[in-house]
Amino acid sequence: MSDDPNDEIRRLVEGWCDRREFKALARVLPSWIGNNGLTDGWSDLRDALKSAYGLCRHLPPDERDALKKLYVKIDIGLRCR
Repeated sequence: MSDDPNDEIRRLVEGWCDRREFKALARVLPSWIGNNGLTDGWSDLRDALKSAYGLCRHLPPDERDALKKLYVKIDIGLRCR
């Protein structure tokens, strides 16, 4: 996983677009695109990733694992600020 969460999120979103994973896209895309780079934007993105992880159990295991790693990584980053 890259140091920049956006690289991994981009990879997930592109795969979901190709497969038309609308449920996952609906959860993550608004917060990812709308991320203002401030604490509240990262917090919203973390919550969206966590929501997608919980609600999109049909996703492949590697994508669910990536979602979890991403929201944990962002959460750790928020706590260190």
